[in-house]
Amino acid sequence: MTVLPPRHQRPSKLPGFLFGVPYYPEQWRPEDRKNDAAMMAAAGVNVVRMAEFAWDRMEPRPGAFDFSIFDETIDVLGAAGIETILCTPTAAPPRWMTSANPDWFRENASGVRMTHGSRQHVCTNHPEFRAASERITRAMAEHYRDNPRVIGWQTDNEFFCHISECFCPACGRDFQRWLREKYGNIQALNEAWGAAFWAQTYGDFSEIVPPRQDRPTYPNPGAQLDWFRFLGDAIRDFQGGQVNILRSVQPRWWITHNGTFQHVDYWNLAEDLDFLGVDVYPGFTVQKPEDYWWAAVKNEEARSASGSYIIPEQQAGAGGQWPYLHRTPDPGQMRLWAWQAVAHGADGILHFRWRTCRYGAEMYWNGVLDHDNIPRRRYDEFAREGGEFARLGDSILGTTLSVKVGVLLENDQDEAHQTMPMGLPSPDEQRRVILRELLRRKLEAGYVNAHDSFEGLGIIILPGFVLMDEDLAARLGEFVERGGLLVATARTATRHRNNHVSEFTPPGFLRDVFGATVEEFGKLERGSIDLEMAPGVVAPVGDGYEILSLRGARALGNWQCSRWPAPHAASGLPAVSHHVHGSGSAIYLGTYISADNAAALIGLVLDHANIPPLAVASDGVEITCRHSASHRLYFLLNHSGQPASVSALPVGTDLITGQPCDGDCTLSPFGVALIKA
Repeated sequence: MTVLPPRHQRPSKLPGFLFGVPYYPEQWRPEDRKNDAAMMAAAGVNVVRMAEFAWDRMEPRPGAFDFSIFDETIDVLGAAGIETILCTPTAAPPRWMTSANPDWFRENASGVRMTHGSRQHVCTNHPEFRAASERITRAMAEHYRDNPRVIGWQTDNEFFCHISECFCPACGRDFQRWLREKYGNIQALNEAWGAAFWAQTYGDFSEIVPPRQDRPTYPNPGAQLDWFRFLGDAIRDFQGGQVNILRSVQPRWWITHNGTFQHVDYWNLAEDLDFLGVDVYPGFTVQKPEDYWWAAVKNEEARSASGSYIIPEQQAGAGGQWPYLHRTPDPGQMRLWAWQAVAHGADGILHFRWRTCRYGAEMYWNGVLDHDNIPRRRYDEFAREGGEFARLGDSILGTTLSVKVGVLLENDQDEAHQTMPMGLPSPDEQRRVILRELLRRKLEAGYVNAHDSFEGLGIIILPGFVLMDEDLAARLGEFVERGGLLVATARTATRHRNNHVSEFTPPGFLRDVFGATVEEFGKLERGSIDLEMAPGVVAPVGDGYEILSLRGARALGNWQCSRWPAPHAASGLPAVSHHVHGSGSAIYLGTYISADNAAALIGLVLDHANIPPLAVASDGVEITCRHSASHRLYFLLNHSGQPASVSALPVGTDLITGQPCDGDCTLSPFGVALIKA
């Protein structure tokens, strides 16, 4: 029997590295498009993505399909050696459809119906809209069934990008059905939701309505969590109708979707896909070299859900809409950001978009070409990428990101926190800070989904995993017993899966693994207390504290009160514990990891593990490693605008320049090196 690797370690199995652009022929005159194929081919483009917003063009009247502009475009591009990814156009249904079906519009939490004139305005749970979505999907699939230039599909576009909740009658009925299937009887639901509180007992599933903003105070956290879970399951079901059609019509097609956004469980969504896609626009946050971690987070969210993935939309220029305009990427940053995605596991890059649109809400979201069709520095940089990926794609394909330190991710944890945030850091907030610190230290680190195999990991970090069940606890315990190091932050394992607080003293099911329990927890005023890890060595702590009772573990740090007017209850008591369990050990951090203390707390963790850095470089340099059975690839990415040196590398060859690497390397501003060792 073939044993599959952990999902986050699975290669995409694409036959070639994808490089290209989203393309919108329906938005341009023939004279504007005349030279596109030749210019794309000259830049190394081998694929375009089309049709995600062209439903009105493909079905101008009910049941009257016209694919002529896409037929022509696919043929012209194909003659230039460029293949096509098609998209189901269901994020933007045509006006004739919404005019005839006003009850299909989404309804927000205040009871206001959406209107036509934007996108994602129609409810994906409405059964008649689902039928219409599957009809256009089938019509497209059957039309392109035998077209060899169509190689794959993207479902819809960016589920829940703008709006993730709908409270229309169709959603209410589906939510009731979902609950009935989950619980079987109303008594089970009442128990799971803790309906005895505030007289919330239900007599029948038909009495339940989605948790909207028409209550005088806070919603039931059990109901809220189930509502979020329902949203994720419902969008997967919507996608599933399209996926089933595409696979039945032409099995050779691969299928993806472009994320990542809230209330979508991408681990589940990716079950129906060949691999996931993620849209990455570093301009949203990148203001200085150290900000590169944000784009790394987006890439890691995709990789942890499906293994190797693609980028259907990678930023090309300044992006802007009605309220904002991103800073224009400096020369070299566009290429750098593309290589960053590849460094984390992407097997394809499509820069958004080919040509900057002259009208519409995104007319200042800059593409590879400007509005006037004149190629400038972005095109030159784009063409440089195309040449590099064409030359090096075969060496990249089949490799996956090497991960020794796994930062655990699970959608349920983020959703549970959102039901009861209390002004405390979320798992996602901590996860981002932790990844940033691990990347700063040049470690082989990345996100790993809690449902995935832990094979190959040396360290697992649980950032405030409030929900815990016996199965996950057992898997984590086995990881430690086999020699791994498990690290958890405050409030871990404090609730059951139904979002009830556990009757067991925290960390509940994991108390034997950590050899410690939490005797008291609370929120902190900033500056009121520090965490002392050794005499004179303190870490600033904000947001929260936990007092630990050691039950076999030893203290690695205690609470210290030096500046607060009155003694703090935690002063002098254990804050961090370390426990040997089987062949491994577990560290419990009785606080949250933040930007202020990440360096100190991650350093404390690494003192108890043997995870060497990939190389030595300044903070503005990102280093990752992709590996396969035959070779290792070291990606060196200089996010600073200054030259940077890297040392302590393995001996190898820089595949980009062809020059040997003796262990030291100098990177130009925004420079990239790819060392094969």
